[in-house]
Amino acid sequence: MVGSLVLALVVIALVAWGGRRALSHSGPRVSDGSSIRRFFTYAVLFALLMVAGSGVAGLLGRVIDVGQPTEVFDDMLAQQTAFAVVGVPLYVVVAAWTRGRIRSDVTEARSRGFALYLTAASVVSIVLTVEAVQATVGWALGVPHGSAQFAELVVWGGVWLVHRWIERRVVGPDVLTWAGFLGSAIGLGVAAAGAVMLVGDLLGRVLGIPTTQAADAPSMLQLGVMTLVAGLPVWAVCWAVPARRFQRDTLWHVQVLLVGVAGGLLTAVVGASVLLDRLVVWLVTGTEERSATQLEALPWAIGALVVGGAVWAYHRAVLRVTDETARTEVRRAYDYLLAGVGLVAAAVGLVLMIVAGIEGLAGTEVALVGGGDPLDTVIAAATLLAVGGPVWWVFWRRVERAVQVDPVGERRSGSRRVYVLLVFGVAGVSAVAALLTGVVTALQDVFAGTLGPQTLQAVRYPLGIIVTSGLVAAYHWTVLRADRGVLGEQQHGPRYVLLVGPSDPDVVRAVHGRTGGSVHLLARTDTEAEPWSVDDLTEVLAGLPGPAVVVLADENGELHTIPVTPP
Repeated sequence: MVGSLVLALVVIALVAWGGRRALSHSGPRVSDGSSIRRFFTYAVLFALLMVAGSGVAGLLGRVIDVGQPTEVFDDMLAQQTAFAVVGVPLYVVVAAWTRGRIRSDVTEARSRGFALYLTAASVVSIVLTVEAVQATVGWALGVPHGSAQFAELVVWGGVWLVHRWIERRVVGPDVLTWAGFLGSAIGLGVAAAGAVMLVGDLLGRVLGIPTTQAADAPSMLQLGVMTLVAGLPVWAVCWAVPARRFQRDTLWHVQVLLVGVAGGLLTAVVGASVLLDRLVVWLVTGTEERSATQLEALPWAIGALVVGGAVWAYHRAVLRVTDETARTEVRRAYDYLLAGVGLVAAAVGLVLMIVAGIEGLAGTEVALVGGGDPLDTVIAAATLLAVGGPVWWVFWRRVERAVQVDPVGERRSGSRRVYVLLVFGVAGVSAVAALLTGVVTALQDVFAGTLGPQTLQAVRYPLGIIVTSGLVAAYHWTVLRADRGVLGEQQHGPRYVLLVGPSDPDVVRAVHGRTGGSVHLLARTDTEAEPWSVDDLTEVLAGLPGPAVVVLADENGELHTIPVTPP
């Protein structure tokens, strides 16, 4: 109940933010009060949904969980009854009035308030449904205290499906909405976690590796089945089944690239690193000192490697980026994203390697990883470098080959700028934060008169982060400077160009690559003009001082420029 109220407050705040943005829209205009009305309507509608759903689920749980002692429910009976008796009729009335508004006003269904309501109602009901499915499956597998969750499954599962049906009718079945995106991400994450637990437990049983867990907790096999079954249907409904119909817009690419490709590869990289680390530790440990606990993480690492690799392979197939000749922006985003995943893993490994060296200089007996032997720190660092370094190198070399083929187009791409600036910025911020932390720690020992080897031990993390961030930032600074040097030599023109003439989509990309401006094309239908000449366009635009221009091509191929105000 507390969680539902917190979520309600968060969504109400989001709706308030949306209403404020709508009311503060730039430009003078007279408001008819619709934004304020929508804000209160959908905030009340969502709050009533939470109240009514909680009340109905609680009362239904009493009917289903007949074996539970009556005194357990007495304190909540009045609240659940009031929520159901008051919340359900009020929600039905407000929902019916909202439905009438949507039918009479076409702009109501496209309003920000209605979209936020659908998103909030869908996401909250998805989270509660996943929890209820997990508990219900656990109850079926013999885990106690799960039967009452079936009522939550019936109520919130129904709420989710009804709102999804409404959203499909209003938005259309071929659009991936924010509710679908978040639901897909939640379902995929939960299902993947369950699959890792399931594969890890089965491998542990086959390999004879014991698993440490609480005596009263469900077994890892039960927990894996519960979690997998809870997440898989949500992912299937939100993504796997309708994915073929979705338009490939920005949100679709974020789902595939960021959640699927990057998330899957990162999981696989972590699994491979832990797997290699545990194997090396086992091999370098003497026969007398070996124990089964050293390999306890091995099955889960293999599970993460297998599941993460499967998620990455599936989304890579969905993205269809196997054509090496088509250097699209999607292809660029794919390469830079995976290079970033490898860079993060390698950077963490380098930090650990530096930490291990400092530990050796300080003469400390404290190990960072594994507990007991400082050699574990070196092994962990080496495995991260061995896994993350090649991943970064493979995709970064692919990027560098693309730069050699198309120096201007590749360097001007948005994916490259975002990658270089983001890496450079994160490295800089990390170095500054680590420097402040290290200086504070060192000064504390100076003022306390305890400056010595223990101080070096205390600042080993900041030193490792500073050195690693400095190396990463220095390298990417050279990349950024080289990009600016090449792009600075290119001709520039107005920042906004509207071409009016023969239809030729290729000329838009060519002019954008030459000038760096925003280029648009309107095809003339009154006459057959001569084809565009990119060289002539570049020469004309390079000499224009204004920020925006319209270029008109007549039937003789002559270019006429008209300075305009930027849109």
